[in-house]
Amino acid sequence: MKGPVTITGKAVEIGHLELKYAHTRIRNKKAIIRLCASILRFGQITPVIVVPAEAPSYVLIDGYLRVAALRRCGRDTVDCHICSCGEQEALIQVFARSQDRKWEVFEQAVLIQSIHMKFGLSHASIAGLLGKDKSFVSRRLSLLELLDDDMREYVRQGRICLWNAARVLAPMARANAEHAGILAKKLSEQPVSTRDLAVLFSHYKTSNKKNRREMVERPHLFLKALETKRSQGEAATLADGPEGKWLKDIKVVKHILLRLNKQSGVVLHQNQSAFDRRLMLTAFTDAKAAFLQLDEQLRRCDDFFGNTADDSGVAQKRGSETSNQQVGETLPQGGAASDKQGGEKASEPIHQ
Repeated sequence: MKGPVTITGKAVEIGHLELKYAHTRIRNKKAIIRLCASILRFGQITPVIVVPAEAPSYVLIDGYLRVAALRRCGRDTVDCHICSCGEQEALIQVFARSQDRKWEVFEQAVLIQSIHMKFGLSHASIAGLLGKDKSFVSRRLSLLELLDDDMREYVRQGRICLWNAARVLAPMARANAEHAGILAKKLSEQPVSTRDLAVLFSHYKTSNKKNRREMVERPHLFLKALETKRSQGEAATLADGPEGKWLKDIKVVKHILLRLNKQSGVVLHQNQSAFDRRLMLTAFTDAKAAFLQLDEQLRRCDDFFGNTADDSGVAQKRGSETSNQQVGETLPQGGAASDKQGGEKASEPIHQ
């Protein structure tokens, strides 16, 4: 039976540390810079965790960012907590204490894979030791299975963020590993924000093979062209004003109504339940009420502008026939006639 694990504190030379699990950590440059500032101001606050190796060496279990920051600060030694247990137990204990540090999904996946390969533990055994269910282990390992070695290294080095790898590269690799590899290389050379990459992937899923290839080979050019098109559309909308936008919207409504008309025989049928039929017809009634409100508003607006136009025409005609009369005297007569004529003319298109 194993005895209790003892922990002793000691300052160890950084050169005596074996960084065997560096590949399981994501290198976060911003975090290292923040740690450097803290170390220069307050010194090392939290010791790293190590286990004894062949003297005078120690295997670094946890604290890889701290060691990188200490090196950046020019320090030669690191404060350590030396555990008397072996590597396997130390790794499991550090991993299980997830509340002590924030583990990225990628880090969890690589560490689980390392424990599995180095110590021969099954996925179920690792899950039990971590106090997790087997699906926890399977979900994390599935991410690694979709990312090739180059992609994993890009993520570990911080050249590709984990969100881009998990939400875009992994699903893309499932469908087309070649395209995912090409895109990963491009992103490692010139990063793209998660928002822009999500937009690119959305277009990728609905594009043909030729366009997909161009997207992954020249992602930045595609995003630039997309932004240019969007800017041109905004400029056109600004130039057209609210009238242009209204005209586009009403055309869209027209096409929607035509499509709904064609589908009405499908969505309303004899075998339909009363609830479903009532649901459909209630939605139609609401839409119809909104359309009638628009119709009424257009009638008021059209009557107003129609009367104004007719008044001007009648005034000009009267003025040419009787030049000795004042314009003010002709307007009431023309206005009375145009109220009737303009209103009737304006109402004709509405009823068609």
